[in-house]
Amino acid sequence: MPDLLLAILHHVLVFGLFGMVVLERALVAAPVIDARRLARIDAGVGMTSALVLGVGVARVVWGGKGWAFYEANPFFWAKLATFMLIGLLSIGPTLSFLRWAKSARDRPDFQPAAVEITTTRNRLGIMALMFVPLVSFAAAMARWPF
Repeated sequence: MPDLLLAILHHVLVFGLFGMVVLERALVAAPVIDARRLARIDAGVGMTSALVLGVGVARVVWGGKGWAFYEANPFFWAKLATFMLIGLLSIGPTLSFLRWAKSARDRPDFQPAAVEITTTRNRLGIMALMFVPLVSFAAAMARWPF
């Protein structure tokens, strides 16, 4: 039963993380950028990412399959690498949101430059697309070996 609960929590967190990334992308595309709101949502992205990792570690340690299953599973490592890549891609948008929020505190009418908006929106789009291989690797991992 703990394995099932950990699996459910892990999935809910990953879907929540995806939803927040998509929401950030939509808000960056809005005619008026709410930098403070983006920074708050991005803090949620960071916290949720940490929870995804924590629950994932708990599944490996206390889950029903055991470390040996994961250690020898190439899709586990591919999933982990993809998650890390998403995390690395998130650094740019996070720094932008923090910088924008600081500027918005100093100047309430602040709006980022168009090039910054485009770059951030593109990165968020790539991050969102990276969830496709992430969940694909997760599905393959659970069924390994074929």
